[in-house]
Amino acid sequence: MHIHRRLIALLVIVMVVVIAGCAGQQKPAPNPAPGPANMKAMEDPVPLINQMNQAADDVAAKAKANQLPQARQSSSNLISLNDRLAPNFSDTAFRDNLHHAIQSLNDEVNKPTPNPAEVDKGVQTVKGLLQQAPNKVMKM
Repeated sequence: MHIHRRLIALLVIVMVVVIAGCAGQQKPAPNPAPGPANMKAMEDPVPLINQMNQAADDVAAKAKANQLPQARQSSSNLISLNDRLAPNFSDTAFRDNLHHAIQSLNDEVNKPTPNPAEVDKGVQTVKGLLQQAPNKVMKM
């Protein structure tokens, strides 16, 4: 009878340990792999690239005309368009370079007195990268 109680007690202890061990383990949700299901969530890059070129031209024109609030708005628009375009790039180095160029342009435009030469240089850098963008987009 003693052995029977000990066996039951041991079985209960083992079950509690197993249940406690399993309850503490939660599997993280798997990250969705890039594939056809995720490709549909990305926007068409061509209109975004065209809008970004227009926004860069607007930044240059407004900065030259000393219309800083409008230039800042166009620069901000350029950043948000880039955020929408970024998922289309598989080349992370290119994506990072474009982001850095746009951010540098935005930083210059948002200075109290932006340097027109630096704004022009930033716009030309962004536009040069945007010319390469269609070749860097993931093929669907």
